[in-house]
Amino acid sequence: MLIHSHRLFAEGGAPVRFLQATHQGGTIRPRFLIMHYTAGGSAEATARYFAGSAARASAHLVIGRDGEIIQQVAFDRAAWHAGKSRWAGVTGLNSCSIGIELANWGLLSSGPKGHCSWTGAAVEPERVIFAAHRHTPERQQAWEIFPAPQWQAAVAAAQAIVAVYGIGEAGILGHDDIAPGRKIDPGPGFALDRFRAEVTGRGGDGAEEPEIFTVRSPSGLNLRSGPGLYHPARKLLADGARVQVIERQGQWWLVSEIVDGRADASGYVHSHWLQAG
Repeated sequence: MLIHSHRLFAEGGAPVRFLQATHQGGTIRPRFLIMHYTAGGSAEATARYFAGSAARASAHLVIGRDGEIIQQVAFDRAAWHAGKSRWAGVTGLNSCSIGIELANWGLLSSGPKGHCSWTGAAVEPERVIFAAHRHTPERQQAWEIFPAPQWQAAVAAAQAIVAVYGIGEAGILGHDDIAPGRKIDPGPGFALDRFRAEVTGRGGDGAEEPEIFTVRSPSGLNLRSGPGLYHPARKLLADGARVQVIERQGQWWLVSEIVDGRADASGYVHSHWLQAG
C-alpha cells in the first residue's frame, strides 16, 4: 500500500474508500500508531456511525473482518480515537497519533447458547478464543479473534503508515497501553508483539526470528479455543502442519497455522506435539 497526500492507496493505485468522519481536529505530526477494536459489528456500521452527527469519536482507518479498509480522516489530521491518554510523557495522544479501528466485538459474554457480544449478537465458536488480558492475567475470558484477511490488511496499512511518518516499532501501541484501566482494546485476541514484528520487518536486523514449529502427531493435533482440553477444538491440524508461536502459557501455546506462507487460523495446542523447525 502507498500513501499520497495523507490518503491511503491500494497496491493497484486506487485510493481506499474514503468516508469522512464528522469529528476531527487540526493538523498533526504523527508519532504513534494506536490499534483499537470497535466493540461492534461490521466496519460499515462503525464507519457510518463516525460519519454521523451523533458520534463523539472517529478514527483514521476502519478495517473490516474481510480486510476492507475505509479511511475517514486524513493522516495529517487529528482523529478522536485516543481519548484521555498518556504515553512517554505525552498526554492526549489524539494530537500526535494515527488510530486504526478493527471491526471486532472484543470481550464476549457466555450464555446458554454459547458466546455473544455485549449487544447479544451470537459469535460462532470458531471465532472465539480464551485468553487473559495482560492487565488481568489471573482471569481467562472469551474474546473474538481477528481473522487473517483483517490482520493482513492491518499489517499492510500499518507498514505504509510507519514508513511515511517515521514511526518506530516502539510507537506501535494498543489503546490499552495509553489508557490502562480505562480501555482494554485491542485485547489478547490481537497479538500486538507479533503485529509490531510483521509491520517493521523485525527479524532481519538481529532481532528474534518468528518461532516456527511442526506438528508431530500421526492422528493430527486439535487447535483449541483456549489453553486446556476442556476448550472446544477449532480445527484439526494435520501431522506435518507448520505453526508460528504467538504466546506460551505453560505447556499450552497460542499458535497460528502457516498456510501458503501466511499466518492463518489461530488457537491453542499442547506443546508436547510440536517439534522445532
